[in-house]
Amino acid sequence: AKIDQDKVRAYIDTLASTYNTYGRSRTFAASTGKTATVTGGDYGWLMDREQETSSLMKLIKKGAKKKKTPVYAQTAVSHGKTDWGNTYVEINLSQQHLWYYKNKKLVVDSDFVSGNISKGYDTPQGVYSIMYLERNAILGARSNADYRTPVSYWMPFNGGIGMHDATWRSKFGGSIYRTNGSHGCINLPKAVAATIFENISSKTPVICYFDS
Repeated sequence: AKIDQDKVRAYIDTLASTYNTYGRSRTFAASTGKTATVTGGDYGWLMDREQETSSLMKLIKKGAKKKKTPVYAQTAVSHGKTDWGNTYVEINLSQQHLWYYKNKKLVVDSDFVSGNISKGYDTPQGVYSIMYLERNAILGARSNADYRTPVSYWMPFNGGIGMHDATWRSKFGGSIYRTNGSHGCINLPKAVAATIFENISSKTPVICYFDS
């Protein structure tokens, strides 16, 4: 019997629309005690529809009966709306405050300074993950940026945007970001950046959101 590939693909599309979380809007219980919603970012489950369609076609042709895990192009820590698990950085851009949880336990929380909105350097909201960790980095050195800023702890999570120490600042939090913010990065006190750096690993989820 001939198998209708279009129908198999339609079935896979239904699965993907049910289980994919990549790019989805997520509602969660924030550390502020309120319910928050975050949209965007590049983190989450993303089914590889082409490979999964091909894989399922082969199994059907064999007449196989088995449980299988779908082929994912990208995975997350857990399934469900809050797919970032119990270890993550929560960055409240409205409050200019972050929390870092490791296995449900609060490691550190702190005020910060994010992107300068008066110059259009707003830090984007979304769910991301730590790309890599680097000690004694030179910010701007890998891009066409017109600045070269040395930092001790560099933790990028969204392209050239990341968390780092900002020893040139004496104050953090409040409304500093509105007129004297960063180029988009999360500026932290050095001791806080060090604590996060020493207790975090690459691929750890990072949630950037605004109060609703």
